[in-house]
Amino acid sequence: MAPALAVLAVSFLLGALAGCLMSTFLSGDGLESLQSYLEAFLWEMDGAQRLEGPALAGQLWSVLRWPLFALLLGFTALGVLGLPLLFAVRGFLLAYSIAAFVRAFGSAGCLLAFLVFGVGGAVSVPVLFVLGVQGLSASCRLAGRSPGEGSPYGRAYFVRCGGCAAALCVCVFLERFAVPVLVTGAAGAILGG
Repeated sequence: MAPALAVLAVSFLLGALAGCLMSTFLSGDGLESLQSYLEAFLWEMDGAQRLEGPALAGQLWSVLRWPLFALLLGFTALGVLGLPLLFAVRGFLLAYSIAAFVRAFGSAGCLLAFLVFGVGGAVSVPVLFVLGVQGLSASCRLAGRSPGEGSPYGRAYFVRCGGCAAALCVCVFLERFAVPVLVTGAAGAILGG
């Protein structure tokens, strides 16, 4: 599993580096629009008692989509190419989003990005790696498998999937109840600073 972890970690890192580099092109009207949008969002939260999160279905999709894609790709030989691509895209989007917050708010953007992406990401990104590593290993075995060879999916594979599902439930709980309170509390500090 170490080679699969190395491939996915490099893919994620390259995607993240590309996301950071692309954020440097965010300037002029685009940067001003982003700053205006985020400031309006923060001003709205500053007076609110609690930030209302998205609908549960939207939030579930937001948390589950990347692990679900990793899980599904792990059941096909296409995962050999699809999983590294998935990790590169996830790394790109996460890094670009964080860098955009930092570009818009400077050091205060670090705090906001951590609250918005880091709390749930501390659970969802490791889950993505667990599912991706075991999925890439299984996909490689499927791609090189000869007829009559055994299945790459054993009891441990599905136990890890169950553990990841439990962790994602924690992630949904955190994003539903903890993140709105933390972001609402930070809004005043960011706008006042």
